[in-house]
Amino acid sequence: MKLKQLRLKNFRGYKDNTYLEVSDLTALIGKNDAGKSTILEALEIFFNNKLIVCEREDLSVKSTSDSIEISCVFSDFPDSLIIDSASSTTLEKENLLNQDGLLEIRKVFKCSTAKPKPQTFISCVHPSANKFNDLLLLKQADLKKRATELGVDESTYDKRNNSSIRQAILEQSSIDLEKKIQDIPVDSQDAKKLYSSLETFLPVFALFQSDRSSSDSDKEITDPMSIAISQALQGLEKEMNKIKLEVQAKATETASRTLKKLKEMNSELAESLTPEFKSDPKFDSLFKLTIKSDDDISINKRGSGVRRLILLNFFRAEAERKLSENERNNDIIYAFEEPETSQHPSHQKLLIESFIELSNKDNCQVLLTTHTPALGELLPLESLRLIEKNNGIASIHKEDEATYDKIKDTLGILSEQIPNTAKAIILVEGKTDLIFFEHLCKILKDNHQISSTFLEKNIVLTPTGGCDNLKAWVTRQVVNNLGLPFAIFLDSDRMSDGEETKNTRLVSLNQSHGVKAFHTRKREAENYLHPDLFNGEVEIEDFNDVKEEVYKFNNKVRRNKILEKYWVQMNFGQIREREIFIDESGNQHFELTEIVRELLDII
Repeated sequence: MKLKQLRLKNFRGYKDNTYLEVSDLTALIGKNDAGKSTILEALEIFFNNKLIVCEREDLSVKSTSDSIEISCVFSDFPDSLIIDSASSTTLEKENLLNQDGLLEIRKVFKCSTAKPKPQTFISCVHPSANKFNDLLLLKQADLKKRATELGVDESTYDKRNNSSIRQAILEQSSIDLEKKIQDIPVDSQDAKKLYSSLETFLPVFALFQSDRSSSDSDKEITDPMSIAISQALQGLEKEMNKIKLEVQAKATETASRTLKKLKEMNSELAESLTPEFKSDPKFDSLFKLTIKSDDDISINKRGSGVRRLILLNFFRAEAERKLSENERNNDIIYAFEEPETSQHPSHQKLLIESFIELSNKDNCQVLLTTHTPALGELLPLESLRLIEKNNGIASIHKEDEATYDKIKDTLGILSEQIPNTAKAIILVEGKTDLIFFEHLCKILKDNHQISSTFLEKNIVLTPTGGCDNLKAWVTRQVVNNLGLPFAIFLDSDRMSDGEETKNTRLVSLNQSHGVKAFHTRKREAENYLHPDLFNGEVEIEDFNDVKEEVYKFNNKVRRNKILEKYWVQMNFGQIREREIFIDESGNQHFELTEIVRELLDII
């Protein structure tokens, strides 16, 4: 199941009904104490109520009620639910979907005790008419009695199947069921059985907090390390039993000799003693596993940034282990609180890239909080949510132009300075694109394919890390204010021919708005490298991962340095061979040359 929306009421700073729209990647932006962590902790309480436990003090100080409400709305719920061995049903049949056809689960915490337990409801469009509003709460005998009372034909349902009886009652009713939005309690009868089945499909929620410890003796690290030991011991039961029996035999023999000697001095005491093993040995507790660097330095002696980075990935590995052990293959929601803490800017960029990659997996969603410009500016616009607090009341703003502007001011993001001599701007993804175009233009000009380079025409190439993120948006605002023409160039990111990706959709959208926008026909710039550069030992196809193939060939070259090392060695003949293609009409094209010419014509 996918989380679509979180709703809070009377939880800390969120007094009134507050909604958070959740996508595959959701980034919460805001100042300190704005309410970002509160959202992640509310989700932890909803899904687990363990790492963070709901407490009476979590009730909003401005609340006039004594109840906290945390609701989650889900899509992609199961097609059918098994209530018991005799029956299955669906949420739609049971009228348990909300007005949008989604599953909405509400947990209410009555704050009359220090640690209130939740009452669980499903908020849905449900019959409210008398004799039809309580069908899920009736025992089987009462259901049959209700069916008889309402004149339902017994031949139309299975008397052993509660769901079948309910469906017959609802379908044969001639009166208005008066369906309306209401909360159906799921703490008794079939409602409880149905929710117990539904719970097994809920996403796994894993929260990584910013203030958790990070030494190699911390529970978060020792737990997965203990699991590694346990897994290593699996399959060695025969050998371990043999060792156990031998140790027991020798230890018992020594104890017996001791008692024999004791008997010589105090026979009465000796006769009252018997050697006995109190419990079986625990082999896994005999081993202590830690992680050290090549310099034999343990984690807790490393810098805080390294410790935190290792711990963050232990967290990911443990969450995925729990997911893999779940037979139903549930989705997983990763929640990272200020993941940039103690990280070098280069690591921060890698974190964002890994989060985006994670969120693109079918069964993953990622939530994160940040107030760091380096992270915020690289996040996709559609993922951004602004959290603000005014007079102690928190609010959430979804993505729109006004919100982007507020986020820019909140984070203090400024566009890279654009030279006064600039005549136009081309937005590209990364700094490697600058190397790509600089060498491409040089080769094309030397071979009389173009008359001027971008530099000579004062066309500035600006890396943004992706043209759907906040940094690109800020840059476009500056360009628009200056009245400069601009264009966009992206990798296609295709994994196969004809595949539509986010980048190809983005280019199409910009083109429809009259913006010159292009994406590579191949997967990315590295796919235009010529095999001769590697003596034919690297497989280079249009849509394979060339970076990975080159790394296997020469692991001394980092993935982000491949173009810097090899592209600059490309000659005109090699570029021409890699850029040529034939369209559906049989016409021959030189892709990169044509793109450069069009970009040069922007002014």
